[in-house]
Amino acid sequence: IMRVNVYSDKFSGTLSAAEVLKVIKSVFKNFDIQANYFPVTDGGEHSTEIFKHFNMQTESVSMKKDFVGSWIPAEFLNINGDVYFESASLIGVNKTSEHPFNLNTAALSQVIPEIDVLGLGGSKTVDGGIGLLSRLGIDFYAEEEIITNPKPKDFKDITAVKVNDSFSNLELKVLTDTSIRLLGSNSAVATYGPQKGLNKKEIKHLEEQLERVFQIVSTELNIPLDPFKKETGAAGGLSFVLGEILGCELISGSQYFLEQTNLKNKIKQAEISVVCEGKFDMTSLSGKVIGEILKHVTGDVYFLGGQHDFTGDNQFTDIFECCSKGLKNPKQELINTTNKLAKQISI
Repeated sequence: IMRVNVYSDKFSGTLSAAEVLKVIKSVFKNFDIQANYFPVTDGGEHSTEIFKHFNMQTESVSMKKDFVGSWIPAEFLNINGDVYFESASLIGVNKTSEHPFNLNTAALSQVIPEIDVLGLGGSKTVDGGIGLLSRLGIDFYAEEEIITNPKPKDFKDITAVKVNDSFSNLELKVLTDTSIRLLGSNSAVATYGPQKGLNKKEIKHLEEQLERVFQIVSTELNIPLDPFKKETGAAGGLSFVLGEILGCELISGSQYFLEQTNLKNKIKQAEISVVCEGKFDMTSLSGKVIGEILKHVTGDVYFLGGQHDFTGDNQFTDIFECCSKGLKNPKQELINTTNKLAKQISI
């Protein structure tokens, strides 16, 4: 019997990794294909559920306010002794239809004292972490007046910053889901802005204001800050503030996941690998978990997912795309496409 491994990330906004695997499993059963099924994550949205699939236990659950002010039960995990928290549970892209210019990362200040590892990714925020900074000891001013909870809509008014005595570095591991830069060419703001609800004019405005505000912060702290370098763009720039200003250790979320779950050692054992995500493109190879898995696979590798939009070296034995224009009926389209893949690999 051929050893088949199926790995699925979430299909953003449509299907969770668990839902994708359930569909594939039901189709493969009809073809008598035996496979191992692994939901995978790089620390973004639903990462808590996926770590639990690999027998990581809940450390605690407590009520916290999310970024729109709603009280929610926030779950903390114990991952091999580390207390882990998924930032998307408080600032996630599917949590609100509110415009990103009215949202910030301040809500995360409630959980930071309680955790060892913070998973970034799947955020709706684009504030570059400025909301969080405002809760951790840096005050932002419009002339003489303090801006108590700065959001992107307020950035144009910021004229000065002041560092309080309470400001200090954080002892925190931060999992990034992408190596993308915050500003510049192929920036996080330009790449992920549209799916968070920003138009071209808003993207340009935000990039200008973030660069200007971080220049003020750089002068005040007397440290060089470079939002144009790699690794600064995760979760709308949160990785920039956590890594460059707050002194956290940035780690690839994909690598952390593969190591902590021991999945890394199982990848090479398959003769056929099927990798699934909503859209495979350049960003998939910039720190995302599917790109990381592709570095370790051997044998035949098939892509099964929503869209394949990558023009570089072909990574795959074959590609099974549900819909190049986007998914209208995700479950049914996935069933139809999985049938085609199953026919091919069961020969």
